[in-house]
Amino acid sequence: QAFMILCDWLLILSHQDSNNNEEAVGLLDYLPNTSLQEELLLFIQKHVFIEEEKESKEEEERKDESCKLDDLHKKRSLLAAYCKLIVYNVVEMTAAAEIYKYYVKTYNDFGDIIKETLSRTRHNNKIQSAKTLILCLQQLFQTHAESQDSSSGVDFSSASFTNMKELARRFSLTFGWDQVKSRESVAMIHKEGIEFAFQGATGVDGKCLPPNLSFLLIISEFSNKLLKPDKR
Repeated sequence: QAFMILCDWLLILSHQDSNNNEEAVGLLDYLPNTSLQEELLLFIQKHVFIEEEKESKEEEERKDESCKLDDLHKKRSLLAAYCKLIVYNVVEMTAAAEIYKYYVKTYNDFGDIIKETLSRTRHNNKIQSAKTLILCLQQLFQTHAESQDSSSGVDFSSASFTNMKELARRFSLTFGWDQVKSRESVAMIHKEGIEFAFQGATGVDGKCLPPNLSFLLIISEFSNKLLKPDKR
């Protein structure tokens, strides 16, 4: 309840017109600083996305179906309140990258909220929105790479890599079929993705591959959205 009130309060403050209201100027100091933004995100990760410890079969059977629905409704309300803060630029748009990571995994429960957030942020700023998508994939890739045995290279058949490709595919689908409309965003995703893939390539004298090279496989999910002049 405190989280919901805080989200509503921050939303109200962000809509104050400070030009004609002296009180509003003072209130703007209460807009979330970096530490508060981090706390808000941690709360969502802990109370919405982290799976509760698996209950025993007996407890699971005892738990009423309506109780499960109530829990889901509460989680959806919390997520929607937080996503509003992203959409209305109360918190940094990059915070959405942490939400997008769960798009495929929690699609049945929260897919509509996450997709709507993606759509609204794209309407607000399509380049920044696209940068958030690529940031999300880069973070997932780095987590995947850190969990791998460096001597055996990247495991393309692993669940985490397969999930990344599926997430990239879903992101690509959100651009629709109007390639001209999404031209800048898609080109920027490729540019940022290629730069990330070749990080660490300098000074190796061609003796070993850049560590992030397989990220190109993730980016290729967007390639069918590229216009021919941009492919070159």
